[in-house]
Amino acid sequence: MVLAVEIIVCCLIFGIYRVIRIKRDPAYKISNMPEKLQKKVMHMRGYRNRNIRIMTDWEKFVKKLPTLIFWTIALVILTSIAGAKSFSTGFVFALLIWMAVLLFLELVVYCGWYAHTPKVWIKGTEDMAKKTYTNYAHYIGLIPQRALMGIVVAIIVGLVIDMIPRLDNNNYSPKYTEIEDTLKAACDNYRIPGMAVEVVDAEGVLFSGTYGDCKSLDTPFITGSLSKSFTAACIMKLYEGGHLNIDSPVNPYLDAAEVFKNPKDATRITIRQLLNHTSGLGVYQHVGNAKIVGKNGEYTYANVNYDILGLIVEKVSGVSYSDYLTATFFTPLGMTHSSAAYAKAKKDGLITGHNNYFGFSVESDVKYPLSDSWSTVPAGYIASSANDMGKYLQMYLRGGYGILSDKSLSTMFRVTVPMDESGETGYGMGWVRSDKYVETVYNHTGLTENYIADMYLLPESGVGVVFLANTNDYMVTNNLMNKVTSKVVMTLMGYATDELDPKDYVDAHLFYDLVFAAFILVALMEIIKSHKWRTDNSGNLIANIFLHLFLPVGIVIAPIVGGIPYWVIKDYVPDLFIVSCLSVVLLAIGGILKLKNRRNS
Repeated sequence: MVLAVEIIVCCLIFGIYRVIRIKRDPAYKISNMPEKLQKKVMHMRGYRNRNIRIMTDWEKFVKKLPTLIFWTIALVILTSIAGAKSFSTGFVFALLIWMAVLLFLELVVYCGWYAHTPKVWIKGTEDMAKKTYTNYAHYIGLIPQRALMGIVVAIIVGLVIDMIPRLDNNNYSPKYTEIEDTLKAACDNYRIPGMAVEVVDAEGVLFSGTYGDCKSLDTPFITGSLSKSFTAACIMKLYEGGHLNIDSPVNPYLDAAEVFKNPKDATRITIRQLLNHTSGLGVYQHVGNAKIVGKNGEYTYANVNYDILGLIVEKVSGVSYSDYLTATFFTPLGMTHSSAAYAKAKKDGLITGHNNYFGFSVESDVKYPLSDSWSTVPAGYIASSANDMGKYLQMYLRGGYGILSDKSLSTMFRVTVPMDESGETGYGMGWVRSDKYVETVYNHTGLTENYIADMYLLPESGVGVVFLANTNDYMVTNNLMNKVTSKVVMTLMGYATDELDPKDYVDAHLFYDLVFAAFILVALMEIIKSHKWRTDNSGNLIANIFLHLFLPVGIVIAPIVGGIPYWVIKDYVPDLFIVSCLSVVLLAIGGILKLKNRRNS
């Protein structure tokens, strides 16, 4: 929209400027007119003293150089305002503006107005009009040469635009230049609508960048399960103050009947077990139907653990979760664009989220949770910006910054439970310890219906990094972002990694779309062929029983067998949900039609 307005305004400004100049001085355009006209004007009375002569191409270029420099500066400003942040967008935006103005001048101003307005022609040359003023081929013939000039200018603009973020971030280090290139490529190649990234150490910001729709490092995103670390920090702060005991059962700190299906479970689960995801509660449970279904003491990631911890924070502190978090962490750390309330997040400029359908991003509003939702604010819906998350990570790099003690930090990070048999990863309290890198790394990922996030702490390197993106593409982009974040982390550690394949996104979505299309096509073909169906051989009968009974039933019960509610697929993988439902309906219709045709035959 901004680019379109800029194009219209530039066309009007330059068009009006040329008209005024030509009216004031008919010989203004003489150097760009055919040589025959120039030679005649050179010897005409009134023009002999104006040093009008036929210039070489080089002389014309030198004469136009100041104008080209002006154009280049103007295009850098205009493309920046339009949102260009990389070489490709800078180049394309600049070339679009250049070509629009060029075509407007040549086709509208010159072919349209100048060629049909004899009163602005040079007096005494009207007899040459057909070969000069009204010679449309002459004006159109200038377009390729000037378009080539525009390409050169657009390349320069693209290079300048590409350098601006690096200069802003003082990214003269090859390490940060590589990170910037990686992030730009990821945003472009993996169709990420908007992203913000910040790298910090204990002293300040080392690198920051915004990409796509995100224009400011203060723009809030929904952080997903990064919220869990905030909730864990709140619990540890209350623990430090002697307001609760993390090794005590949870029943003194909440109304067990409102939280658990069996209130006695509140006496079997400790706060530490909620923090470590070892309570035995189910993955898709929520407050009100929480129940021990697994082995108490074994790791099973479940949002309900942190939903309950949020209630404990409110009960023990005597204030709302949002108020306690704001007073204890957001305000002291200067996190002015962070919130645990939807109204505040919207006021701060919460960026619009996106779902992915068959490889295409579609805007969608955040589904902010209710008190009994599967994931509530303490488990996954805190909103924060890259700048604010950088301050939050600095708190840990500064040893708690006077807010949390060293003992609390040690408990949160180092006392972990194994997440798998390899022992390479362990869950602490709102943080995951990973030994898969060349140094121990602490991180947490975040995912909601239309946002993803990731944050890392590298204690040995003394840095932290946060990634925020306003999209959820469960089958493709989310996995690719894991590669991006891992590459950035390895680069921060000083280790080289393989380049990311720019075709991964398109290739993966093409594969899934072909599979989806095959399912729909098979179902449609069976409907089309239904009138020809016969049961004259057992193979045909068995194949159709599989197609119209076992396959649709299998699609329906697969999530149930896997323990995944339908709403999870609908909210997090909407294209798969659509294809599954459509396939089941079409296969069922095909089966019904075949049975009907069999009875009628």
